[in-house]
Amino acid sequence: MNTKCLIASIAGAVVLFVGGYVLYELLLGGFMEANMGSATGVMKEAPNFLWIAVGQLASGGVLATVLGWKGATNAGDGGKAGAQLGALLAVAFGFVMLGTMNITTLTWAVVDIVVAAVLWGAAGAVVGMMLGRGD
Repeated sequence: MNTKCLIASIAGAVVLFVGGYVLYELLLGGFMEANMGSATGVMKEAPNFLWIAVGQLASGGVLATVLGWKGATNAGDGGKAGAQLGALLAVAFGFVMLGTMNITTLTWAVVDIVVAAVLWGAAGAVVGMMLGRGD
């Protein structure tokens, strides 16, 4: 991984971390909690932000790698590709979870697809800009 891709990965991770907190906790926390499945005790009382940060760094790396392969070097191309990738990942994980576990509902899964598209689109725009720096 070259330096430009590493910096883009970190920038994307920051957007995913902060944006995820704003969207999933501050704006939609109550809605998402109200639309959880029948499983109990699955949410931690206090999240462990270290592990969330590690996961978001990996997500930023995935986003920067895919956008690098795609040749996205501006905010527009990065945002579009990021939104598509985020939505596809949310469909993949959301519907597998819906089919195998009692932790979500169909409403939760569908809303998560929209939120993931917005969040990954924003991160993709930043990653695209970072990948295009110096070109």
